[in-house]
Amino acid sequence: MNPDEFTDVRLHIENKIARVIINRPDKLNAIRIQTYQELIAALRAADESRDCHIITLEGEGKHFTAGNDLADLVGGNPAEVMANVQGIFDTAAGLKKVLIAVVEGVAVGIGTTILLHCDMVFASSSTRFRLPFANLGVCPEGASSVLLPQAIGQKAAREVLLTGRFFTAEEALNWGLINMITQPGKTNDEAMKHMQLLLQQPLASLLATKALMRASTAEVTAIVKAELEEFSRLLESDETKNRIQAILSH
Repeated sequence: MNPDEFTDVRLHIENKIARVIINRPDKLNAIRIQTYQELIAALRAADESRDCHIITLEGEGKHFTAGNDLADLVGGNPAEVMANVQGIFDTAAGLKKVLIAVVEGVAVGIGTTILLHCDMVFASSSTRFRLPFANLGVCPEGASSVLLPQAIGQKAAREVLLTGRFFTAEEALNWGLINMITQPGKTNDEAMKHMQLLLQQPLASLLATKALMRASTAEVTAIVKAELEEFSRLLESDETKNRIQAILSH
């Protein structure tokens, strides 16, 4: 895909930083199939670009992302959705370059699980995180059944996955899910300060360090696949379909 033809995502590379921006602000940056495809293409293009040393993942406007566009799960092609979900996590987990998330507003579903694949995360004090998989009648995605307990501890991970409740930026920071809390609207500025520090390091060193640290999550692709198989099975149940339709009808 040609980045110049994107509609759901914007890719902008300048001063060694590639900004990948989810661009559906009227939908709280909810991710549909086309968005997944453009995100995958944008991340891969940035990772391969000689002009890019660091990649950021952002949301246009006041929100990071409200998660998967639920209409795709019940009214579209769920199998294609699952294939693209697998693709985005495989891509994020396999990036050679540093990936930094800049988070404002809501970070729901994949908006939170994708953070587990980012090297650093900056979020505003007003950010609200949620993993509503159980509420929808499905299960964790993005290797979050394994990576989330590793990141924030078993008890906290079980609580937020089983209840699907919103949690705050302060909780996310205390648990170690994010690196820093910023003032609303200032998250990009704070992230940029840290990116300037990273840009002072040799690219080869950043690449080598990230590659070595990735060894501890070598089974991510297989975990993502197993989760999505269970997710797809649960998606076929009448209860799950009714829960999603109830949300869409509001």
